Amino acid sequence: VAPMVIDKPLLYYCPVRTSQGEQSVNLDDPICVSQCPGPGSNLPTGCTNPEIYPTTQVGSRYCLPSSSAEAQAREKVEESMRTNLNKVWVLLERVGKAWPVLLLSVVIACIMGYIFLFMLKTVARCMIWVCAAIGLLGFLALGAYLWSVASKNTGSMQFTLQALAVISWVLSVLVGFLVCCCGSAVELSTACMGQAAIVIWRMPVLLLSPLIKAVLKTMAFIVLAAGLIQLTSIGDVSGMGRDRHLSLSSAQIWMVVGYSFLSLWLLAFMSAVYQFSIAYAAAGWYCAPCKDAKSTRKIVNQCAVFEGVRIGLWYHTGSLAVGSALIAFLQLLQIVLEWAEKKSKMEGDLNPCTSCIVKSLLCCCKCVEGIVQFVNKNVYIDIALTSKGFCTALGSVAEIIIHHGAAMAILNGATFIFQIVGLASITSCCGLVSALLLSTPKYSDITRDAYIANPGAAVAVSCILAFIVGWAFMAIFDMTSDTLLICHAEDLQRSDGPKHTEDNKEFAEMYAKAEERAKELQSQSSDDEHPGRYSRHG
Repeated sequence: VAPMVIDKPLLYYCPVRTSQGEQSVNLDDPICVSQCPGPGSNLPTGCTNPEIYPTTQVGSRYCLPSSSAEAQAREKVEESMRTNLNKVWVLLERVGKAWPVLLLSVVIACIMGYIFLFMLKTVARCMIWVCAAIGLLGFLALGAYLWSVASKNTGSMQFTLQALAVISWVLSVLVGFLVCCCGSAVELSTACMGQAAIVIWRMPVLLLSPLIKAVLKTMAFIVLAAGLIQLTSIGDVSGMGRDRHLSLSSAQIWMVVGYSFLSLWLLAFMSAVYQFSIAYAAAGWYCAPCKDAKSTRKIVNQCAVFEGVRIGLWYHTGSLAVGSALIAFLQLLQIVLEWAEKKSKMEGDLNPCTSCIVKSLLCCCKCVEGIVQFVNKNVYIDIALTSKGFCTALGSVAEIIIHHGAAMAILNGATFIFQIVGLASITSCCGLVSALLLSTPKYSDITRDAYIANPGAAVAVSCILAFIVGWAFMAIFDMTSDTLLICHAEDLQRSDGPKHTEDNKEFAEMYAKAEERAKELQSQSSDDEHPGRYSRHG
């Protein structure tokens, strides 16, 4: 440190006026000061513009603009001080300051999820319309609020808030269109989700399974990611500073690819065990007898999920591993294609034709992965019900889809309505609450420790967390309802006749209505394709 500035540890950027008359700062020639200047302070030595702007000391090193008039100048200074990695850390730091709000969003989402579960068991039909109204109005209100806040800001903060507002309005329109177009399926949706709610209510441990799965998969991912970093570090490093490059030999590359495949395989296997355990518990409820002829209450093992984990690992590891390997291979193929595209772009060897081919392959892989995941889920359900092997269960699922696919598609579409309106209501409510809380002086006053310069990121994270929590509830409903459908279809295909229909009369009646609806749609379609031979001519 030069002796002449040893008592001036702070860095101050002199004010300048742009050609458009905007207040800005000189980033090329900052000066050292002993304390952060403000209006009324003496002009720091080295500055020519006498317009001293109010500043705030940041990090015991910088004097950054603190008033709203110099918001763009402050943003310019902060932008010049960051690399891309620093920007990510700054964003995480800002979001971290709002942890009480984020935690409250998770709590509210959990409470709303349990309320939905209770209401589905009692007033399911009314609940769907209420959820749709909450989702529609919630996104509209959130968008209006974010837009009004954006009009009071400038720069990237204004753009972020306006973008979030537009997204909220688009989501509200989508919810409205969904309700208008699919309103006729509400009756089947309420019946199907009501049956799933009864199963979950009788085995509340099901609601803990998504949390357990998330914790275990996160821990496994962290361990596997650390191992991948250690494995990659065996390569040769060349260059210095930010220009360092990592080079791997052919053998090392194959080691990384093999390790990546095994890691993806393990993560997919954990998801397969999770799906199998849910299916095992729901299938156990379907096959369980009622307590007596006058009651629909069943005698079930409330911890059947854990029993399902044991059965899956002990007896069906091979079947679950086969389905997981297919998913892992497709995911690895997508990673390799993305890496090849990125490397070609960096080296300038990627022409538009090759880029189009790579993107098409990625799209195909993603579509195939979605199909395989759907098939695997139904195969795991059939394995949980019948204890067949993977290939045999795959054949059974194919036969079920051929004979009962139309009715199952109608019921799956009906449950999809509830999932969308449920997620919309949870996400919009939590996002609106977060936006209101983040606009309080605690987070909007620049002199407070919890001040957040751009609350848009925190609002977005709050909505994402609420969506994840809501999705955990909806995923349980989806898996449970699909298991009940496969169980009923398997029961109908028994050579000696249905065995469990009497103990599941409400579900059987609902399924019969779905089959009638499917026949009506098929007859309408055939009438449209083959009109009558004779027609009247006026």
